[in-house]
Amino acid sequence: MVAGALVFAALLYTQAALDRNEYGLLLGSDPGWALLAVLAMVLSYPVATLGFLGFVPERIGFARAGLAQLAGSFVRLVAPSGLGGMALNTRLLLRAGIAPGPAASSVGAGQLVGLLLHLLQLGFFLWLTGFHPDQKSDHTGELVVLGCVGVLLATVLVLLTVPRWRRWALGRLRPLTEGSVTRLRDLARHPRHLTVGVLGQLLISMTLASCLYCCMRAMGYEPRFATVAVAFLLGNAVGSAVPTPGGVGGVEAATAEVLSATTGLGYAQALGPVVLFRLITVVLPVLPGWAALGLLQRRQVL
Repeated sequence: MVAGALVFAALLYTQAALDRNEYGLLLGSDPGWALLAVLAMVLSYPVATLGFLGFVPERIGFARAGLAQLAGSFVRLVAPSGLGGMALNTRLLLRAGIAPGPAASSVGAGQLVGLLLHLLQLGFFLWLTGFHPDQKSDHTGELVVLGCVGVLLATVLVLLTVPRWRRWALGRLRPLTEGSVTRLRDLARHPRHLTVGVLGQLLISMTLASCLYCCMRAMGYEPRFATVAVAFLLGNAVGSAVPTPGGVGGVEAATAEVLSATTGLGYAQALGPVVLFRLITVVLPVLPGWAALGLLQRRQVL
């Protein structure tokens, strides 16, 4: 785990230092907006806790679940992307006395609803921006955004048509879908829980998009929130496919490319806020996440 964290830190530092001008800009960012970005990141954890607990009708302590979400910020550096957090939350429910089937179904239902909401938000903000960058005379932004959407669709098509990859994809998706629909039907009898869960899943992306927006403002740029939201939602979806700790390299490159397209900035200019965003949302929570994981293990909650 220490090796994974060190590799991630080295890769991120190398990427941030590639352009000395942007690295200097990073150090000279507005502290007020940077603090707001940190607060948005901190807010994402209680929101994620609500998004998790809303799909668990059984009583689980909010503090315990919140510590598990914080621990997930460390686990994602040393476990396969997405699966580490699912395994952590499932283990938390098992140790709380919930049977394996309902525990896995609760986590899968939350992840499934989160994925659907992510796609719906992406479609909404793409419609809101009209696929056009702020500089109306240049259609490069529209092409980049459409290209990223095309990459996602092509990836799905390949996974559906190639038998070997289809089996691999189904194996990865089975924890999400198996029993999730049944669990959602059960949760329909608890509309308050379900509403909290859906609202929490919806706000996770918005708090992180707000964090990226604050990073943009910290670096002296004044974009529209909708363009930043598109960059976060699309860049995170495309970049997470890169098999590196926390998606390092892929997420930064994809987010900066889409951000450059939707705001009219150059790629080098867009990279600075993205690196600041990743430092705040990925690197900053690592030590608190490690401490939270150790605390939950000592209390035999995990």
